[in-house]
This record gives sequence, C-alpha cells and structure tokens, in this order.
Amino acid sequence: MKKRNIAEIVLVIIFAGFVFFLGWTQFKVGSDKCGILVSKTGGVNSEPVLPGKFSWHWEFLIPTNAELRLFGLTPYTETKTVQGTLPSADVYSAVYESHPDFSYSFDFSISGKVAPADIAELVKNGDISDSDGLKSYLDSAYTSLANKAAVFILDKAAAAGSSFRPESLKPDDILNGIETARAWPYIVFTDFSITSSKLPDRTLYNSARDTYIEEQKRLQERAVERKKKVSELLQQFPELQDLFPGNN
Repeated sequence: MKKRNIAEIVLVIIFAGFVFFLGWTQFKVGSDKCGILVSKTGGVNSEPVLPGKFSWHWEFLIPTNAELRLFGLTPYTETKTVQGTLPSADVYSAVYESHPDFSYSFDFSISGKVAPADIAELVKNGDISDSDGLKSYLDSAYTSLANKAAVFILDKAAAAGSSFRPESLKPDDILNGIETARAWPYIVFTDFSITSSKLPDRTLYNSARDTYIEEQKRLQERAVERKKKVSELLQQFPELQDLFPGNN
C-alpha cells in the first residue's frame, strides 16, 4: 500500500511538473528580447514576458491555443537620406546664366526602440504582428522623421541666413521642434544625428526668386497695357477686329 501511495505521489509530482513546464514562459525569452503572449482564448496579453522575471500562463495548457511572439529590445538603427530642391528651383535658377544649384541633401542616423509594454499595445492594435513588423514600423517612422527634420532644418536655414549650419542644431532641439513624442508616442529615440548635409545658397535663391517675380510682374503689366491699347484702337477702327481675335 505504501509503495502504491509513493508511486501515486511521484506521478502527481511528474504531472504537476509537466503542467508547470507547459505554462512556464520565462525560459523561452532570451536576453535583449521580450515575449508577447497571443492566445485564441484571451487575445493579446498586455503583460509582456521578460527575461529574468518569472511568468506562467495557463493558456499554454490548451493545445494550439497560444503562442509567444518574440521581439528584440535593442535599439534599431538606420540611416535615412532626404534630397530635394527648393520650390521652383529650376525656374529661378534659369534667371542666372550660371544656373546655380538650389538642391539640398541630408543624411540622418536614427536609432530607437519600443518598450515591452508598448510592443504589446502595438500588437493589440494590429500595428505589428511580429519582429519583422516591428522593424518595418520603426523604419517607416524613421523615414517620416527624416522628412520632418529636413523641413525643420530648411525653415531654420531660411530664417537664419547663409551663415546657418545644420550641425549647429542640437538633436533634442530638432526632435522637440517636430514633436516626436506626440507623432510617435510608442518610440523612444535613443540617438539622432546629422551625418552629412548640403544646403543651397539662400541669399542667391531669394535674389533669383525676387528677380523672376519682378520680371513676371513687368510682363503682366505690359500685357495689360497692350490689351488696353488694342481695345482703344479697335474702338476707333472696328474693321480691324479680325486682326485681333483675342480682344473680341
């Protein structure tokens, strides 16, 4: 009888250990990663599974009910290039025989990451579903950030004049200026820097623009004056109407 009781106890212990092992999720998560539990019975669990922190989930006791999706926690770094020209650059450049270049170019190095709890929120919202989705999410944000940063720098350059240098701006000034915390609330930007930049000559651009606008104004005034004179001529000589069909 005692042997039978011992055997039963051993079986209970083995079964309990097996059940415990099925639901134990912590050991499945390596360093610099987090796990997000997704199950058919409960959906996305908002509590991320972290290495070094005990976690056990009953959802794994049901076959094919749950999965643990792993996401990296190390910062994701990319270089983004933004190139373009100032408005009507080709038109204004033609004012000068030298055809000055009014293009700009910026290279940004951007690093960022998403906190484990926010990763769970992104999965729950359907913004991402796996590790590759998280990288795509960050990459898309970096592209948008780079474009906004380029506009911010160009505005600063326009206000400061030809002596302005993009590298004189502090990274935090740029990030705060384009309100990254509001635009991307789930992303912590760990590094942002301008690795290279090229700005057009704003003074020359403004001069070319003003010259072009003034010339267009003169041409418009001449056209108005010419039309006025033709109208006066046709009033005196109606028989010439066919020679000026545009004044009918």
